[in-house]
Amino acid sequence: MRAGHLQGLGIKTCGDLLFYYPRDYLYYSAEKPIAELRPGEMGTAKGRIIQTRLIKKRPVRFEALLEDESGRAVLTWFNPYGISDKLQVGLTVRATGKVTMFGGRVQLAQPKFEVLDDAAEGVDDRIDSHIDAVYSATLELPTNVIARIVREHVATLVPQVEEWFDAAHLKERGYLTRRDALKAIHLPRTKKEAEKARRTLAYHEFFLHQLAKAIKRYHQRTGQPAVILRADDVVDARIHKLIPFALTAAQERVIQAIRKDLQSNKPMNRLLQGDVGSGKTVVALYAMLAAVATGHQAALMAPTEILAEQHFITLQKFLEHARVRTAILTGSVGGKERAATLAGLLQGTIDLAIGTHALISDDVAFKSLALNVIDEQHKFGVEQRAMIRGKHGAPHTLVMTATPIPRTLAMTAFGDLDVSVIDELPPGRHPVVTRMTVAANRDQVYQFVAGRLKEGEQAYVVLPVIDEGELELRSASQVQEELQRDLLKDYRIGLLHGRIERSMRQHIMERFRQKLIDVLVATTVIEVGVDVPNATVMVVEHADRFGLSQLHQLRGRVGRSEKKSFCVLIADQTTDDGIARLQAMVKHASGFKIAEEDLKIRGMGEIIGTRQSGQTDMHFADLLFDTDLLMLARRDAFLTIKNDPRLLAPANASLRQAVLARFGDTISLADVG
Repeated sequence: MRAGHLQGLGIKTCGDLLFYYPRDYLYYSAEKPIAELRPGEMGTAKGRIIQTRLIKKRPVRFEALLEDESGRAVLTWFNPYGISDKLQVGLTVRATGKVTMFGGRVQLAQPKFEVLDDAAEGVDDRIDSHIDAVYSATLELPTNVIARIVREHVATLVPQVEEWFDAAHLKERGYLTRRDALKAIHLPRTKKEAEKARRTLAYHEFFLHQLAKAIKRYHQRTGQPAVILRADDVVDARIHKLIPFALTAAQERVIQAIRKDLQSNKPMNRLLQGDVGSGKTVVALYAMLAAVATGHQAALMAPTEILAEQHFITLQKFLEHARVRTAILTGSVGGKERAATLAGLLQGTIDLAIGTHALISDDVAFKSLALNVIDEQHKFGVEQRAMIRGKHGAPHTLVMTATPIPRTLAMTAFGDLDVSVIDELPPGRHPVVTRMTVAANRDQVYQFVAGRLKEGEQAYVVLPVIDEGELELRSASQVQEELQRDLLKDYRIGLLHGRIERSMRQHIMERFRQKLIDVLVATTVIEVGVDVPNATVMVVEHADRFGLSQLHQLRGRVGRSEKKSFCVLIADQTTDDGIARLQAMVKHASGFKIAEEDLKIRGMGEIIGTRQSGQTDMHFADLLFDTDLLMLARRDAFLTIKNDPRLLAPANASLRQAVLARFGDTISLADVG
């Protein structure tokens, strides 16, 4: 029976039991007189029960009054089934629980207790401070039972654990061995020992992940060579002539790094981060034109048709006076147009292809693809990104994101990539004024919108759903009708969502750009890529239903000119996390600050997602506070692979097995020998 309950927690073997880590600890102070117990601590006291009572009024609770020579404390249990049978007046009891104050009297809430035997003189035996591990548990298998099982087996299991490092390596860094750390994480004697064990195991976690990144990076650089592209001063000058404005210092800095990459036969694998509106697309265009100037092809892949279409329009404007041949390929492109595009890519008569995941369809083949650009890379799965890179030999790869990633998270999730950051906005851009309000104030919000429209500006209104009845939320179609009928009846209201056919979407967006539509009511299809400088107001209804990075992306649709811009977040009652997200939006304009807040609110696992990285098993490492551990682990891991790329040295045998066991599905066996 117990084995079945353990399997329900994922504990199927003795090894699983050892690696079923505590989720927390209870730190118990040494036994004290009742008068010395302090609120907020886990306190232990000993005395006689002088009074008990069962209170049946909800919530049902049982109380026992404990007395020693210094004072009295109330012991309180909620839903106290069986407790009243064990505790009677006159018994001597030692109780341990969270110390609080209740009605001016010391209280121990939900205390553990033991009845002491007067005859055995056990009453005078004091207990010292100690720590209990707390495990994620079930009703059938409570944490104290799991703790007892672990205690019974730790001594037998720990010696079987393989060590990854020699004693000198660990001593130099001040860490325990894996065996000692695993023993201490389950059975710490002090808070200091528990923290040292945590940091040791966090270092091991970081090291293994960085080792996987180092292996990937090594084989990217030593595998099939990439095409060396022309990015010399002549090409650089020709490309700059096509850009009708001065680039920022940050853009130029990133371009110089990319130029160096492209002039090497080692495939570029670079992550380009930049806040919304920072000018990543121009940098990507530079790289693509370097490929075209060398006689090869380039491709830009976006996660949605709207974004692909926006990129296509933007790039065509830049290339209006160039001889670069462009084409778009999305799921909506069919028939003769698709056939002509496929033929052009294969024959090399198309230089630059913009599209969605349709670019990696089985029937798509390039004559000479030298560069891939992947926009909003976090919206593509690991397998899709691998297909993009692997289908055409070893092209250079530039992945971009307008969702800034905290530095520690970037090194953990994308440690095999070089990272560049555009950390400044073009001149004249101003932070978007952001406010949050409740649905009861909707009329005032749209009165404000009307005021901006009267000045000749435009606005977006974003909803999470298209039609009524979906999740019982206000819908895009409903709000469009309401605004046209009443609140903004004097203005032209458009509707845009993903179900609208491609040519009609393009028509609607073009009308909005030409100021023939004043307000565009939309779903998140406008989240990225849409650029209408005259739009100065963004209203997001049901804002608490959106993620923090998504809200930041939506806000980035405004503030794209020198005009003062505004973002209004409308939400009603919401969760603590929802409130925290909206408050972060009001407080921060920087995407990097937003990303840090998102990491605090949601944690690494939810932000990266298993599909994106497979790295949600960080039990001990804290990306917000363990930066020193990550930097050290990264340095050590990359040095290890530099000295032993395939981990074939006898000293690295256990590391090799650990990498294969953990990353066997994402790192091919060939990568590690």
